Amino acid sequence: MTTPTSTDTSALWQNLADALNALIAASLFPDFHNLYGTPNDWQHQPFVSSAAHADAPWVVFDLSTRQFTVSSRERTHSGEHSAPTMGRRR
Repeated sequence: MTTPTSTDTSALWQNLADALNALIAASLFPDFHNLYGTPNDWQHQPFVSSAAHADAPWVVFDLSTRQFTVSSRERTHSGEHSAPTMGRRR
């Protein structure tokens, strides 16, 4: 992976394009989604899965760490990567 300067992020975008192209070359066509509902306390949570392989790993944005991580459909839908719920205001 190429490390860009703080002002030049073009290498990051190229790395992303290369990774997506590698998935397509492996017949793991990326499918982009947004999980939103009760499992993640109604927060938008982007994830990528393979449209061609239902059992392929998912890449999900973990709301507690604020980073993308490799996971599974089951772990994502169970709310494992959700942010801790805030206490109720009184």
